[in-house]
Amino acid sequence: MERSKEELREFVSRMQEQQQNLFKQAKQLDLTPESMKDVLYELCENIAMIMKADRVSIWLFNDDQTILTEHLTYAAESVAIPSIRQLDATEAKLYFETIGKTRVNVVEDIAANEALESFPLNYFNETPIASLLEASIIMSRGIGGLLCCETIERRNWTKLDEVFIAASADMLSFVFDRLNRLEMESRVHELAYTDLVTGIDNENAFIEKVNEKIRKTESGLCGAFLYMKIDQFISIQSVLGPEGTKSSLKVIANRLRSLFPDGSDFARIAFDHFIIYSEYRDGQEKDESAMGHILSELRKPIMVKDQELFLTFSYGVSLYPKHVKDAYEGIHAAKIALDSSLRVGNRKTRAVYDPLMFEQWEEEMHSEMNLGKGLDMDEFRLFYQPQVESLTHKVTGVEALIRWQHPEKGLLFPAAFINIAETTGLIIQIGEWVVSQACQQLKSWEQMGMGALTISVNISPRHFLHADFPTFLDECMRNYEVDPKKLIIEITENVAIVDSDLVETQIKKVQEMGFPISIDDFGTGYSAFLYLQRFSIQEVKVDRQFVANLETDPKSRAIVRAILTLAKSLHMHTVAEGVETEGQLKRLEELGCFEIQGYYFSRPLPIEELNSQLLASPGFPFLYLPIRPA
Repeated sequence: MERSKEELREFVSRMQEQQQNLFKQAKQLDLTPESMKDVLYELCENIAMIMKADRVSIWLFNDDQTILTEHLTYAAESVAIPSIRQLDATEAKLYFETIGKTRVNVVEDIAANEALESFPLNYFNETPIASLLEASIIMSRGIGGLLCCETIERRNWTKLDEVFIAASADMLSFVFDRLNRLEMESRVHELAYTDLVTGIDNENAFIEKVNEKIRKTESGLCGAFLYMKIDQFISIQSVLGPEGTKSSLKVIANRLRSLFPDGSDFARIAFDHFIIYSEYRDGQEKDESAMGHILSELRKPIMVKDQELFLTFSYGVSLYPKHVKDAYEGIHAAKIALDSSLRVGNRKTRAVYDPLMFEQWEEEMHSEMNLGKGLDMDEFRLFYQPQVESLTHKVTGVEALIRWQHPEKGLLFPAAFINIAETTGLIIQIGEWVVSQACQQLKSWEQMGMGALTISVNISPRHFLHADFPTFLDECMRNYEVDPKKLIIEITENVAIVDSDLVETQIKKVQEMGFPISIDDFGTGYSAFLYLQRFSIQEVKVDRQFVANLETDPKSRAIVRAILTLAKSLHMHTVAEGVETEGQLKRLEELGCFEIQGYYFSRPLPIEELNSQLLASPGFPFLYLPIRPA
């Protein structure tokens, strides 16, 4: 279609005007798809007028360029908006290949175009389009879409038409690239400052907001940081699964927002932890009363998946400016207060921060780091206390007892580090080290002609109930080629407090592999005799507190007699620990205890010293301790 000089001047003028208007709008800081809608519609209308087209539309690709979706269309009054608003590459394969290779797709006769034959049959039904001209909207991530001009009458598109449609598409590229970048920036900001599960702030946003609030705090205004956790979170996860857990967290977050005073700041800090900051002028007593009301409201049941959840909460509090000077310190101090409260209970605990808590926390952190380093530097040692057969006094086995050869503090007993190992999770690494060392020692004794000896190892509840524990035992047996019957697994009665069904399953697994199970400190746990009724056990160890008073206390003798009689009736092996006197030994022998362990025969010994004594046995390979303490 030829144009006069006047038309060409008008053509160029409108194009420049449109370009200026588009760029002006696109540079706005508050640019959104909605704010650009009218501008883009006007652009399509102007393109239709300049190009003398009946319909102009903008189509956008999805991320993998397999679907084109109609974004916006201008159509003359006599022309319909296309009812087909989406094109799929699987249904219009040849067309998608064509537009992927061509900057400007020129179609003068739609009916004769092979690529358009793959369009849905009814695309051109409402309006019999004869020609089209379209250009790719090229964005930074590749082809983002198409700008399409359509006419009812056949059209011979000129080079000027092609240049104009391509230039217009380039203007759109700028707009959509900018929109895409702003959307990404908004998303990044959302990820950086919003908890995506509950919709409240995350820790980053909380710290920024509270620090800004503290900077503007007027004289006499104070603030409280409250670090709160859900006591039953693990149970929620187990029962409700991921979606149910998310729903419960949303309900709790909404309750927190409704219960705390206006102007309070909230954030979720990982899993089931929340942090709240509230300013106040009143005394602490009133705040505690308000907190009681809040906790009462929070404990009201939550309905999730047709189940009622009754939750309790524990929390720690730190105060500004009494304890801390900014939000980061406030969170940290309140968390230390919470952790301190959890040492005395695991539900409905609370504590207000005290500087002594930080000193204790710092010491524990230092100990934890040293503990990990101690493992890496091979500073741990196993000592072995012999177990002696009653009446014959022949050595039948040993109990492995861990010691830490600390480079600064010297030889440390378990009481100095086991609790820290339990709370940090290092207890599993330590337990695996003990088992590995014991297996190596069993192999060494076998090679020395002392293969009849057994080794008992104490396994923590956390380690024993770990899913990988049986697998680890199996690997040790195969690596060191030792008989599993020689390694006795000692657990305490209290391990069943965690989950009796899980304990029963784990005991069966371990026993099926050939390992004997022994109950250490028997009689001191929460339900000793029910324990024997429920679980299949090979050995019980009479606790030293009953042995200590065996000679003088009738009650202790009665308890020991009951334990030994019960064990015998259940065909269990018995070991008495903590035997220090000949009188204790005689009493235990009279009562029928199978084995004796204690200082009367030997203290725990380093392996070199123990081996030396065993090899010096006058009846070797029968093993007796040649030297008995006076």
